[in-house]
Amino acid sequence: MEHPVYLERQWIVMIWIILPLVTLFSLGTQLLAGVHIDTGLMLIAPLVNLLVLTLLGRMTLSIDATHLRWSFGLFGWPAWNVALADIATAGATTTRWIEGRGIKKTSQGMLYNASGNAAIRITLRNGTSLRLGTQDPQRLLSYLLPRLAPNVVR
Repeated sequence: MEHPVYLERQWIVMIWIILPLVTLFSLGTQLLAGVHIDTGLMLIAPLVNLLVLTLLGRMTLSIDATHLRWSFGLFGWPAWNVALADIATAGATTTRWIEGRGIKKTSQGMLYNASGNAAIRITLRNGTSLRLGTQDPQRLLSYLLPRLAPNVVR
């Protein structure tokens, strides 16, 4: 991977707040109620939280000279990329609140979203469509569009 000319990191704030709180509430209410909790569960629950937060807690978007790349997690996995030469169209769009956050298949193609409802829609030359959530679609497009082939619909 070359040095990126554009880099954006978005935290999935709700997962960082809700997941630990639900775990603490669940374990805490059982302890307060006097229910015996297996020591293994007391150790496994925080480890599962840590695994989920590590794999899905952040989304990173980047553009370099040849590719648009995006990934989830603190270590950049799972990750995807598309060659800039394979992009047929790119433009700003929005997501619906019901589509939520994360990685999902929608009626408009794959959606990769971490926060907010702003996104860019990418259509590839093979007809595949996808949306990438971003905090500032116009800024992202200002880096992406000049790097695309001259005949790309903008």
